[in-house]
Amino acid sequence: MSAGRHRSDEGPKVIKLKIMIDKNRNRVIFAESDHEFIDALFSFLTLPLGTVLRLLEKDMVQLGSISRVYASVYSLEPRFLRTSYCKSMLIMPRNASEVQCEKLKLNVDYSENAGKLFVCNSYSPRCKNIFSISQNTQCFRCNRLTQFDRKINEKEEKRSCRGESVVEVFLKGGAASFMITDDLQVMPASTARLTSLFGKLGVSDKSEIEAKTVEVGTDEVLQLLKFSLLSKTALTNMVLNSQGSWLKDISKYEDNQTAKLDKKTMSQNTNSMSLKLIVSKSKKKVLYAEAGVKLVDFLFSFLVFPLGAVVKHLGGNSRLGCIDNLYKGAVELSSENYIKSEECKNMLLSPKLFPHSGFDSHILEVEEEYPKYRYDDSGCIELARNTNKSEGSSIVNEEEASDLAINILDPKSPTGETIKGEGYLKGPATFMIMDNLLVTPFSPTAIITQLNQMKVSTSDVEERTVTVGKDEVCTPST
Repeated sequence: MSAGRHRSDEGPKVIKLKIMIDKNRNRVIFAESDHEFIDALFSFLTLPLGTVLRLLEKDMVQLGSISRVYASVYSLEPRFLRTSYCKSMLIMPRNASEVQCEKLKLNVDYSENAGKLFVCNSYSPRCKNIFSISQNTQCFRCNRLTQFDRKINEKEEKRSCRGESVVEVFLKGGAASFMITDDLQVMPASTARLTSLFGKLGVSDKSEIEAKTVEVGTDEVLQLLKFSLLSKTALTNMVLNSQGSWLKDISKYEDNQTAKLDKKTMSQNTNSMSLKLIVSKSKKKVLYAEAGVKLVDFLFSFLVFPLGAVVKHLGGNSRLGCIDNLYKGAVELSSENYIKSEECKNMLLSPKLFPHSGFDSHILEVEEEYPKYRYDDSGCIELARNTNKSEGSSIVNEEEASDLAINILDPKSPTGETIKGEGYLKGPATFMIMDNLLVTPFSPTAIITQLNQMKVSTSDVEERTVTVGKDEVCTPST
């Protein structure tokens, strides 16, 4: 783990992983691990897409058209946004499970603001319970900025294992041993599963198997995140560094048939939006689309979607490397024996958006997380999970006379107050959406340049209006 990912008072952390290698084929057969490494793997499902792209930016990782959406937000001028923090919410989105992920031994998404709320420096009793998820949000009661951070505390749950105190995140901290296949299938270790795996892979000559112990730090987990999205041999790529093999898997990802949406994941949501397509009549090809604030808000909001929510809405068929297998592993592990609680399982299989990250007109029904925060006179903030969103607000009732219910300011609002249904962009405005989902503000000059580059005359152009609903949204693009 690189020094830049640690607080200054911490040293590098590693997890020892037992690996079984097929020397003949130069591949990892499986890895053996306890709960700590599985927790790190499962935490991938809680990461918003914008976070994944930010973490892998230095490796120039492209995840289909969503990478162009990320680039569009990154280059968007502040005048199109409701507040200056809106861009940060999209390209550096916070994880609804960040308080839990901070307890991971290997956490790839360490952030200075993770697990914090911010308060103004007013000593007025009226402001005592006003907090923001972002620094420098204007308090709507005193108009001062929220500049001072307060740490969110969750009651530490520890279990004794072999005489040692064990921190639990998503899995129970017992002595259970797990097998992780090369394509990230996670399963409790057993003779039957081991025999089945060897048979499936055609491993018969035990003399060609080598046992190896490797130390995995945060840098290696970050590489594993990359390979889990782009390859079907994630462990081999991480441990044996098989250069070039994962590039072949990317081409398979792009050539594969379009993933099918599992109809069981379809809700009764009837939200839809109109999109104006600009089409070349002679080429019978979409040149670009014109869209208003509502549709572009919706497109940008994919960046705050956790990976697990993406897999869920695609019925487990996201085609993102090994992520579907990882999701399936979390599905099959029972909360009775392995996962800490049903609540923890839901964090992985139905991860929610960070508070105020969504907007109410969204076609896909991904809930926002609205936990209960309690603030006492000693300055501590205590977290107690509560996924029921109140009407347009995250205000909760006082549970004890000595505690104050916390009002979370909406960082998308210039005044900090929550306005139901509002997104990130300031309207009215019109945008161009290219066929690869690159989004730019609408400009007549840019249109002429674009048509000239495409060698299309204005007389060859016509408009068509289409309706975008959940079926269209849940079709992955490459």
